[in-house]
Amino acid sequence: MSITPQKVDRASYETVADFIDAANTVLVNASNADIVAVFREDKGQQFGASFFGAGCRNGLAVQTLVNDGWQEGRTRVDGFLSKLETIELAPRDMRRRLTLADMGDHLNIGDVYAGRFATAWTRATRQTGFGPQRVDLVANMITAGSQSPDVLFWRGAAAVALCDKLEAAGYMVRLIVGFGGKGMGADKVSCRITVKNHDMPLDLSTASSVMLPGFFRAIGHQWIAAHAPRRSDCVGISVKNCDTEAGEIFLSHEVSNEAGARARVEQVIHQLDAATTAAA
Repeated sequence: MSITPQKVDRASYETVADFIDAANTVLVNASNADIVAVFREDKGQQFGASFFGAGCRNGLAVQTLVNDGWQEGRTRVDGFLSKLETIELAPRDMRRRLTLADMGDHLNIGDVYAGRFATAWTRATRQTGFGPQRVDLVANMITAGSQSPDVLFWRGAAAVALCDKLEAAGYMVRLIVGFGGKGMGADKVSCRITVKNHDMPLDLSTASSVMLPGFFRAIGHQWIAAHAPRRSDCVGISVKNCDTEAGEIFLSHEVSNEAGARARVEQVIHQLDAATTAAA
């Protein structure tokens, strides 16, 4: 089954698998086939393990690791989460309570006789506390080629840690990774990939795979070359952000190492706690 190419300047994929399929099967401009091959195969070892990370010397190795699960990445995320045990959100109160209503589950005949029809019934309703029920996280998984590949890991780790903390406190979280820029035959690049939707559990295997530096540096670049409308004379793009939507919590260049990841997690949690307290 053929995949319909998305516009390189406003692409959005519902799953990581959809994004990888699009990178592997779409070629908008056939003259970019050689650049696609560079990021997929890299037979000349133009980049190598110091660029893709996790010992991957080409894009094929990156895709294998993404498909099989990056166990080292998952182990590192688990270790990071264990260091954040003292950072907790105030839990959302999800208990059911009785509320008065004009229709409901139980009728108070005394209120009926007294003419208090608007409050004669009681109904059990679930209390969801204050503040937003849903939270949207977006991790900007792109860096300059001169930066350490570990930067991308810590940016993703911060997003996964926030997702874990927020869900434990009763929030419904959507986690998106994205990248943006300009170049490789495109005037603007913006691509968003949903790792976890609001009604899905957090899959650490999938989440850790997108923290693999080569996820963008190999598959992301391959996707851009495959979807760009014009021939490209270079194999890189300028570093910018993917498109974001109102209300999304954005993680980007403020996170470049473990200390930055922890600081961003603490900042977001404190902001949400403050918003909950203010709403109460």
